[in-house]
Amino acid sequence: MRFLPLDKLINVQEGYRKRFKIDSTDLILSKENDQIVAFGAVCPHQEQSLEEGHIEGGVIYCPRHQFAFSLETGQHTAGHCRPLPIYEVHYEGNEVGILLES
Repeated sequence: MRFLPLDKLINVQEGYRKRFKIDSTDLILSKENDQIVAFGAVCPHQEQSLEEGHIEGGVIYCPRHQFAFSLETGQHTAGHCRPLPIYEVHYEGNEVGILLES
């Protein structure tokens, strides 16, 4: 696994949400309710961007059809859709990022 730094930890304040495209990986790093999460940037249902999605109770809601995905498992809460990619958040020094397969 290799560490992919995304931002300085000091920049990731409450309400932070930023999209990153690295090679074929398209993800969002977000901090809501003191929890930093990294997840796929597009809804698996109809590829709507999740940049404007609403996060509540550990779930992100797609702004187009309100499809809901767990930010812990990526599973669609009603089980009708492919899961949302979830990335393990990792810290090295003062940086926050994700771990990717080498």
